[in-house]
Amino acid sequence: MVRAGLSSFSLHLPDLYLGDPWFELDEGGKSVSGAFRGSPQIDLLEFPAQVAEHGINCVDLCIQHIPNIEPGYLAELRAAFEAADVELYQLLIDLGEIASSDPAERSASIAMTKRWMEIAAELGSTGVRYVPGDSKPNPETSRACGQAFRELYDYGVACGVEPATENYKVFNNEADDLLQVLADSERDYGLVADFGNCRGPKKYSTLEKLLPRATAIHQWVAVDDDGTLNLEDAKRCLQMARDSGFDGPVMLLGGHPYDVYRGTRDFAEAVDELRGEVQAVFGDAFEASA
Repeated sequence: MVRAGLSSFSLHLPDLYLGDPWFELDEGGKSVSGAFRGSPQIDLLEFPAQVAEHGINCVDLCIQHIPNIEPGYLAELRAAFEAADVELYQLLIDLGEIASSDPAERSASIAMTKRWMEIAAELGSTGVRYVPGDSKPNPETSRACGQAFRELYDYGVACGVEPATENYKVFNNEADDLLQVLADSERDYGLVADFGNCRGPKKYSTLEKLLPRATAIHQWVAVDDDGTLNLEDAKRCLQMARDSGFDGPVMLLGGHPYDVYRGTRDFAEAVDELRGEVQAVFGDAFEASA
């Protein structure tokens, strides 16, 4: 059934709750380095219980938000998800240039993605999501991307996680290019349809192409200057998903402009608002909160 979820990037979480963390793998992939660019209100270990308090039992986790990848910490974080009865649905791998025309950069990005797949498995994540990057599609980069996506899919499955991609960054920005990535991969990839990454005059035509293949949704809504929700846009995107037969998690991300949305709602209000929109459209197909 359709269910609501959250991401560690959702709403107020990264900046106001988690302290705007940014951590990346060190050379060798045995540790991470980075910093909290703000003052955390909660530790990442508290994140699963925090979202469970709001009736959410499904989350995504951004790799940049993980401050420690030592085995003991990963085991503790996995236990926190299990204790809260919250599924770690996808580890979001936002870095790397998998489709780069530079063989060295491409190889390093593939190796980095594989390391995060291993970490995802240690955390008990159901899946991982990654994208080709900011290279532009052309015959050379498309061939490289197809080969890399085959290799990464097979590695992910061997690790025990389900690979997916998303309409995110330059290479996957156009629906036709993303769908070609899936075709070239010759593998059964999941697809995250991100409402917020579909903008401009082609927004709905892009979603029309992506949603029949979507296994998850990142829900963004448009708001006016005073923070009022654009109900027409919010409902239209969800109705398109419903009519396409979508049946999976809808991650409640937030609204655009982001600062306006966040500045006019607290965390609980935003969760209830976005979840209410999903429930209103999907009705009986929507799974009740935990």
